[in-house]
Parts: sequence; structure tokens; C-alpha cells
Amino acid sequence: MGSIVLYCKSYHKDVERVKILLDSIIQYNVDNIPFYISVPSQDILLFKNVLGTEGYTLIEDELIDQSSGWIGQQVIKTQFWKLGLTKNYLCLDSDSIFIRSFFKTDFLLSDDIPYTICHEQKELFEWAQKVLPFNPQESFKQDRKKIMFLFGREGRYYDFGPSPVIWNSKVWEGLEENYIKPNNLTFSKLIEYSASEFSWYGEYLLHSKLFPIYPAQPLFKVFHYKEQYIESKTKGYTLDNLAQNYLGVILQSNWGAPLKY
Repeated sequence: MGSIVLYCKSYHKDVERVKILLDSIIQYNVDNIPFYISVPSQDILLFKNVLGTEGYTLIEDELIDQSSGWIGQQVIKTQFWKLGLTKNYLCLDSDSIFIRSFFKTDFLLSDDIPYTICHEQKELFEWAQKVLPFNPQESFKQDRKKIMFLFGREGRYYDFGPSPVIWNSKVWEGLEENYIKPNNLTFSKLIEYSASEFSWYGEYLLHSKLFPIYPAQPLFKVFHYKEQYIESKTKGYTLDNLAQNYLGVILQSNWGAPLKY
């Protein structure tokens, strides 16, 4: 079993974005970390035709989990560990693009201890209060509070995302064996209760203390909102500028972002 792989859960509508992600991985993956992509079985041929055959391994979603729909997407991401391929995995969204060279040491302190994305998202909230007509901080707190309550944790509200995130297989396995099964639940039920798979991972890690948390800021510059992207372009920020602090960028497709920055 390897120490880390790259993993992206995708589907037919995002195949062009995944092609750009793959090209960036081929360009910048200095340590040749294996890259896995999973898609519904009916999308396999499409992805093979668009992506070619080099630089990745394609897997049917159904080999990981039979869940479907939006909840199914989240569940499959959390269940990738069950394939037994790796101790840790970097879970990437389809709209991710690497913009500079990356190494295993960007994600791992050691083979058994990954860095954990863990912060308070203050920069985004400060920006949102000035620009957006709503305050995302309140919904953020409410979502986190629900999971914190289940594990008996009080204190600060942490964000264990955004994507890409570094996940350790033992954390997901521990959550299943020590919380989900004893309470006659499923991962789908967890996502129905609170849709932040990032928080389920992070809060269980805090609760279980399976390994020390070495906090890391977000690995990629994420453009959550169109206004962020417009502001960045207007100010003249280039990929070279962003690469000084980030391994990549995410242009979230939910607001109709362009394929490339």
C-alpha cells in the first residue's frame, strides 16, 4: 500500500475540466504520485476517449460504492479508502488545476501522518462581508455546530476544507467502525444530516486523536464566487502570482467559471 495517491471523483459533464486537471498533473507531478479518477460506469468510454490512456487510472464509481446523486458523490469520495490502494489520498474536484510543481512532502509529514487542512476561513468571510449581499459565515457556523455537538466538542469553528483535501484512510475507517456502525447509520445518513464531508473527517480526527494534527492552510486558491474571480483578474493577479502561495487554482463550475484562469 502506497503512502499517498491523487483522486478525483467526476462525471460526464466535467470531462473537459478533468482533462485540464490531468494535463496539469502530468506537467507538475514531480514525485509521480499515482492519479486515480472514478466515474459512473456509463461514463467510462467517454473519459477514455477524451483523456487518452496516460497519466491516470480510471475506476468505476460502482466499485467504490453504489450510492448515486449528489449525496452519492460525497459518499463515494469518502469511501475511496476501501479500495485499499493507499494510506492517504489527496481528494481533488474536477475543476482543480495545478499551477506549479508539487511533491509528496506538500501533503505528508510522514507516510502515516498527513497535514490536515484546518483553519477558520477568516479571509473569505472578511471579503464576503464587503462584497456579497449575504453572510456565508452564519450558515458555515450552523453546519459545523451540528457535527461538533455529536462529538461533544466546543470552541472555535474550523474549516477542514476547501478542496483539495488530504484524507487519511484510518480516519474514515475509524468513523465507520466507531460511530457509524454502532449507531446503525450509513455515510449517506451523515451527509443528509450535514453535507460537509470535510467537517465529518476533521471533527472525527479531533475526537479520535488517531494522529497529531499539523494544520495547513488551503492548498489551492479557490474562486468560490464569480466576484472573487473578477476582482483577481481586475487587479492583474497572474498564475505566477498565485503560485507563490498555492499549488493550484479552482474555478468553481457552479458559477459558470471558465475552464482556465
